Amino acid sequence: MRKLLSILFICLNATIFAQKIKVKGNIVDTEGNGIERVKIKVDGIQGSQALTNALGDFTLELPPNDTYIIRARFAGTENLLTEVTVDSVDIHLGKFILDDNVLTKVTVVGGPTGDFIDKLPHVDLFRITSVQGNAEDYIKMVGLGVSSNNELTANYNVRGGNYDENLIYVNGIQIYRPFLVRSGQQEGLSFINSAFVENISFSAGGFDAYYGDKLSSVLDIKYREPLNFGGSAQASLMGGQAHIEGVSKNKRFNYITGARYRANSYILSALPTQGDYNPTFFDYQVLTNYYLNYNSPDSYTKLILLGHYSNNNYRFVPTTRLTNWGTVNEAYQLRVFYEGQEETKFQTFTAATGVEWRKNKNLKTDFIASVFHSIESEHFDILGQYWINQLETDPSKEEFGDSTSNVGVGGFLDHGRNDLNVWIGNVYMNSKYTTKRKSLKLINGEIMTTFGEMRWGAKAQYELFNDVLSEWHMIDSAGYSLPIGNPDEIELQEVIKQDNRVETYRFTAHYQFTQNWVRFKSKPLSLKKKIKNDSTKYFIYKTDTLADSPAKFSMTLGTRGGFRTYNEEYWITPRLSMTYTPRSYILNEDSTVTRRNMKFRFASGLYYQPPLYRTMRGILGTINPDVVSQKSFHNVLGMDVYFKMWNRPFKFVTEAYYKYMWDVVPYEIDNVRIRYYGENSAVAYAYGLDAKIHGEFIKGVESFFRVGFLKTAEDIKNDDYYIYLNSDGDTIIQGYTFNSIATDSILQSPGYIPRPTDQTFTFSLFFQDHMPRVPDFKVSVNLLFGTPLPYGPPTYERYKDVLRTDSYFRVDLGFMYDFINPQNKDKVKDKKFFNKLDQLTVSLDAFNLLGINNVISYQWLQDVSARYYAIPNHLTGRRLNLRLIVKW
Repeated sequence: MRKLLSILFICLNATIFAQKIKVKGNIVDTEGNGIERVKIKVDGIQGSQALTNALGDFTLELPPNDTYIIRARFAGTENLLTEVTVDSVDIHLGKFILDDNVLTKVTVVGGPTGDFIDKLPHVDLFRITSVQGNAEDYIKMVGLGVSSNNELTANYNVRGGNYDENLIYVNGIQIYRPFLVRSGQQEGLSFINSAFVENISFSAGGFDAYYGDKLSSVLDIKYREPLNFGGSAQASLMGGQAHIEGVSKNKRFNYITGARYRANSYILSALPTQGDYNPTFFDYQVLTNYYLNYNSPDSYTKLILLGHYSNNNYRFVPTTRLTNWGTVNEAYQLRVFYEGQEETKFQTFTAATGVEWRKNKNLKTDFIASVFHSIESEHFDILGQYWINQLETDPSKEEFGDSTSNVGVGGFLDHGRNDLNVWIGNVYMNSKYTTKRKSLKLINGEIMTTFGEMRWGAKAQYELFNDVLSEWHMIDSAGYSLPIGNPDEIELQEVIKQDNRVETYRFTAHYQFTQNWVRFKSKPLSLKKKIKNDSTKYFIYKTDTLADSPAKFSMTLGTRGGFRTYNEEYWITPRLSMTYTPRSYILNEDSTVTRRNMKFRFASGLYYQPPLYRTMRGILGTINPDVVSQKSFHNVLGMDVYFKMWNRPFKFVTEAYYKYMWDVVPYEIDNVRIRYYGENSAVAYAYGLDAKIHGEFIKGVESFFRVGFLKTAEDIKNDDYYIYLNSDGDTIIQGYTFNSIATDSILQSPGYIPRPTDQTFTFSLFFQDHMPRVPDFKVSVNLLFGTPLPYGPPTYERYKDVLRTDSYFRVDLGFMYDFINPQNKDKVKDKKFFNKLDQLTVSLDAFNLLGINNVISYQWLQDVSARYYAIPNHLTGRRLNLRLIVKW
């Protein structure tokens, strides 16, 4: 722990400064094998060259804020590799195919992204130890501003928003999930297949107008294009998955396809409610690319097709539940015996096709059409008989921990027959045009270089929701399900009977323009550095003039507009972002001068979220057609610092933000189910600070540390209420006050109350390591911590939701041994059998290593005196999982 704190202290110190930018790439032959000792050089930069290693990888270090021509020389032949603009972030140029000493095709898999969309470092997602194995688990650990308190779901919250406020794209196609999910154990597999993923980019706010209309975040996933035949397979105690990929002989057609199966009975048996869990989740996904013509990496026409089918079935027959809760002075026990069962089914279909057209390196256009279809049902009849007992809390007594008295006996019956049918279809066009560079010599001798980028697009979307609701709940513990009004009828709690149909169109368009100014001038330097060794302190000085020192300023101005036919609402949302990269240098201990590579960022703009069906549906299932877009004025101030420590690259990112929101639709969260109030009745705010550092703390593997501070609250209109006083002047509290006859009342105005996602502090760690003398033995640690979240009684009166849950704290640990990997492949003894494998790994995962009983929600019951008890629903306990991972 002391070493870890020292590392954090060093990383956050003001002495962390930047170095040159890393430009990486990979050169392979037509079979996809890396080519060693290809010489890579840069025009006009003396000494900037590299040789590819055995895998074909190369790395160049170049000064930022300039454009370079990179060439490759092999076997006496020299080829133009690419022209690249180096900004202030590391770049991966992708894979280059060398055929007959000629570079015939380039697949660019990465490059600079927007200033407020963070391209995350590449991490093998198979090496992440997580319960569900979803790609979203990576975002929960490393995404700026992200929080999650449930390991059974792909859901995550960003800076005070709920999951519905997040945009998710795969290859530019917006992704949806089932709408009726109540709990994490029902959810199943997420859309994103980890075996397909090439790049992951994420924005926690301040994103450009290019992206869609949501309030909180963007997750942008890029699937890769295969260069040769290969695949992978994974098997564990909770299921398995496999994928294959390939390319045609003429290289014009490639595909990647895979299936996943998951059965979570093993992990769900660690939940406090015992019974017969039978969850089975299956999906199949395929992505194909066909080049109608291909002239160069910047001139081609490509036809794409993406298909996905998912079938998630969750069947549960509960039998018993035993839960202890309370304090050291007042402890209780709930025992429940169940009858009945719960069955939910989600079938989803996603299909998309389109054309990518690249005329040249300046003009790019995409035409895409996609459709999402979901058939969902949740049917349940659960009868429970329960006892609430008080426990002995005196350790000196023999009965310590035993029941001393019964404080409540009752039963409940939950019934539901809910069916939802969803169709969402859209067509859209996105274009991008890059302006040519222009240089101008200023009066004072400085050189000004300008270049820009325009993006524009339009989208038409159709939505159809058919929702049949039949749901009611009965609780018989305090007599409040007794006949009311009519002695021959019993009024049930929360009866929902609806047959809803919502059909609408929405049309959106966007335009944004980015302009960059780079000024080069001679920079006089007069630097001083204090040096301390074991015995002395001394100073070194440096006076020099750096020629053509660059400073860069970028500005992006864009807007989105839209119209929704259901309520005839239109919107316009302008957005602005600015970035400044200053001239700043540091004196090294060897008297050399290097650049402090840092960047300052600011973004401001309007973010509207037009209502989807669930936002319009109130607590009792009724549709409010007058619900309009939720609106946010979002401001973000950030800084990025790139530096070296232990002669390895690191990045430190921090952002401060403030969001003011109006026309907010209040909601409550139960497990993963979001229940909206169905009216624009609140204003809200959110502000906070996020920071993250990542790099190779252990050489060769990427690790992350992230912290976040958040405050979010909302003020709901017309939520005033009265408190009642008895004749003694005491506040009447049902179940606690003996004298319950009201003689006076006081009007209360709650004002701002915490939102359901108000989590003051979050911390996450994803750390990878390997044994120094046994590099094939690897360890990964995931740690998530979050302070308590608000909750309240099930009265749907938001002002009562001011209680706090326990903190969420979870540690997952994974041990992996690579019998085969690209580094040790040549050392494998039985090469005849294993020579076609690229990886063979066995992993032992320890979920919830510390065995902490994290709370996800509360079940509310009453005793005979109408006193409420909030019984915690815990998440999964400690479990071990064994995995086998194979890649070829």
